[in-house]
Amino acid sequence: MIYRVAGQPLRVDAEDAWAARVTAALFAEWYLDSDGVGAAERSSAPAMVVRSAAPVPRIPAGLPAFEIAGGGRCHTDGGTSYIDIDGSMVAIGGPGPADVEVWMNGPLAPDAPALTRLVSYALSAALRRRGLFELHSAALVDPQSGAGVLIIGPSGSGKSTQTVHLAAAGWPFLTDDVLLLGQEAAAIQAWPLRRCFAITAETFAASRFLQTRTSFDPIAVQEDDKRLFVPHGVFTAGFRDSCVAGTLVFPELSGGRRSRVFRLSAGEAMARLIRMSPWSCYDRTTAAGHLAVLSALARQARAYSLLAGTDLLDAESSTDLIAGCAAGVWT
Repeated sequence: MIYRVAGQPLRVDAEDAWAARVTAALFAEWYLDSDGVGAAERSSAPAMVVRSAAPVPRIPAGLPAFEIAGGGRCHTDGGTSYIDIDGSMVAIGGPGPADVEVWMNGPLAPDAPALTRLVSYALSAALRRRGLFELHSAALVDPQSGAGVLIIGPSGSGKSTQTVHLAAAGWPFLTDDVLLLGQEAAAIQAWPLRRCFAITAETFAASRFLQTRTSFDPIAVQEDDKRLFVPHGVFTAGFRDSCVAGTLVFPELSGGRRSRVFRLSAGEAMARLIRMSPWSCYDRTTAAGHLAVLSALARQARAYSLLAGTDLLDAESSTDLIAGCAAGVWT
C-alpha cells in the first residue's frame, strides 16, 4: 500500500489479508492519499510492515520501560523501541525490513481501541523518520491574515469546541485534534492528519450552527463518548490541506466563568510544546530533528496561554477571543 502524507511517500507492506484490510480501513480515517503514486514509490523500501498471522516476538529482557498514553508500555534501549499494547507489539528502529514493524495479536475487532492505538503509534514513528512530527492540536486559518492558528492541548482541553465555533464563523479548518509539523522552505508547516472531528455532547449543545445543519451527520461514538463526524460539507469556509502557523494557543479549562489570556515567551511556548510531544524526548533517533522543529515553531509563532472559562461555550465570545490572539491584541 502506497500513500502520500504531507507530500512524503509512505509504503506500507501487509503480510496477510486481514492485516491489509484493517490497516487500510484505519488509514482511511486519516489524510493519507493513495492516488498518483509512481513506480519509484512502489519500489522503495517499506516504512511499515504489518502482520497479524505471525507470532508476536518476545521483547528483549532488561530494557527500561515506561507507560504510554492510552494504555501500554514502551521498552527501549535508546535506539530500538518496543511498544506493547494488549499483547500486540510495535518495533521501532529494529533490524527488520522496515523502520517500523507491527505484530497484531489478532485478529482484533477492526474498531478495537487497542488496534487504533497500535497502528497510530506505528504510523507516527514512521512519519518521524521522514521529518513529520505529530502534535495534538487543532488547526484553522485566520481569514484576515491567512496565517495558521494552532490550538494545542490534550483531550478535554476545549480544542474541538473552539474549532467548531471558528469553522462555523467562516474560518477555514485543517483538523480539530491531530496534525503534523515539518520544515517547509524557511517556515514550519502544519498538515492535518485526522479526517473526522470528535465532539462531546456539551460541544454539540453549545453549537447552534451544528444543531441547524442538515449536513451534520455523526457517524460513530467513541469509547470516551464523543460524536464523530466528517466536517467537509458541513462548514462553508472549507478545508485547507496545510498552513504556516502564526499563532499558538494553549487552552486549559479554568472552571471559572470568564476566560483569561496570557502572552507566552518563546521559551515558555517551547516547554509546552515538548510536554505535548513526549516522543521528542523518548525517540532518541529522531529527537534532534523533532526538537529543532518545535523550537523553530516556538520562535515563528506568537503564543498564548488560554485559561478557558464557560464563556467560551458561546460561539461569539470564543471567536472574538481567538481572533484577538491571531491579531496580537493580547499582551
